[in-house]
Amino acid sequence: MQDTGEIKHIHRPVTASRRCHECSDEALGRCPDCGFSFCQDHFPKQQHAPCAEKQMKLAQTQVCYVCGVQVYPDQWSLSKTLHFVDQFTCRGCGRHICDALHTKHKTEDVMIVREGMRGHRYQYVNRYCDLCAPLSSVGGIKGLARFIVVAGTIAATILFFLRP
Repeated sequence: MQDTGEIKHIHRPVTASRRCHECSDEALGRCPDCGFSFCQDHFPKQQHAPCAEKQMKLAQTQVCYVCGVQVYPDQWSLSKTLHFVDQFTCRGCGRHICDALHTKHKTEDVMIVREGMRGHRYQYVNRYCDLCAPLSSVGGIKGLARFIVVAGTIAATILFFLRP
């Protein structure tokens, strides 16, 4: 084998932007449930295949735990970089709740995800039911349970080491 002194360049296509999982348009955001990239038209859950099929299977179980009204978890985009996600679940206990009657307290979390030179703003709607609203500062019923477990573990550890 002779060394000819030539440098071989390997040309690989450079993908300037991500593409939508459903069509070939530029993808604007990632679905928080399935993780695929979608354009603004396919970002809502009912518009892309993985989550639309999952929604159809779970349609009978996605009901308000108090009144039984069906809830429709959704996500939507207002612009190329602003995305909203609303799961219609209580953040404190994890059960589905309706918006009109049984959402006692509602907050929003904003998460900014950097992707290259562009950042995406995901705004998550956090709901609390009647039971969890008074405990929303500690994370509802689940947050209170975690706090009790941690405090009990610390107290048991202290008592174990201080016992003669």
